[in-house]
Amino acid sequence: MEGSKKVKSGDFSSAGFLRNAKGPLADNFRNMTFDLYGADRLNKDNIAGRAAGYRDLAIGEFGDNIAPKAQKSLERYLGRINYYFEENAEDIDKYFNEVQVYEKKRQDERYRGVAHYEDRLADKDKELYKSLSKWTKEIATAEADYIDDLNRIGQAETQSNQAIYQINPNMGTVDRLVTWVLFSCGILLILGLCTRLAALAVAGFLAQVMLAQWPFAHGADLTYVYYQSVEFTALLFIAAIGAGKFAGLDYIVWNSISQCCSRGASK
Repeated sequence: MEGSKKVKSGDFSSAGFLRNAKGPLADNFRNMTFDLYGADRLNKDNIAGRAAGYRDLAIGEFGDNIAPKAQKSLERYLGRINYYFEENAEDIDKYFNEVQVYEKKRQDERYRGVAHYEDRLADKDKELYKSLSKWTKEIATAEADYIDDLNRIGQAETQSNQAIYQINPNMGTVDRLVTWVLFSCGILLILGLCTRLAALAVAGFLAQVMLAQWPFAHGADLTYVYYQSVEFTALLFIAAIGAGKFAGLDYIVWNSISQCCSRGASK
């Protein structure tokens, strides 16, 4: 099930898909991308702020006794981050300069609709995204190591299995929303509960996926449109007939409501 895969992986990102949107709504979808060019995630002050938040969370979870060790762990982590940025400073500066040039070209109306130009821009965007993904994943891994260190300190102090957990810094609101909507609606469809609502919710999501790859736009990936359209049609059919009322928990719910209403009317 698509939703369960996203929940299990814990690192679903819609960035690649949204950045690659084609058609008249492409800019709308692109602007939904979480931290599009990584300006927040590649900001050392933001990283330090998150790290201090995890230190405070650990102290709250394990007690004030770990505060000195937690502070030293924070300092080690920030030292590691500073070293990482120093090692990659030239590449990161070059990346942000290229982002500025790229955005300027993207906004140039003279080249809108010119196929070979759009292909070059798409290739450049993939290159930029690849560089950004490498850095943000490595920083997220370093953060996970830091959180593990805080947990080791706290568990050694309290002799417990308590733990604090990382909130993936590379997942945005859209990513979490997609993950949990697909997961919860998938469960509801399996159970046949609130079938119409669940089917319409997933159909709405698939409609957006298809709109993001407008079939008549140059470079659109029609594989999304073809197989998603089949699922989209099936979901609309399920919503139309209210399948859960025939083979699902909706049958029990509607039957109970009908009996209650009929008893009320008889009185």
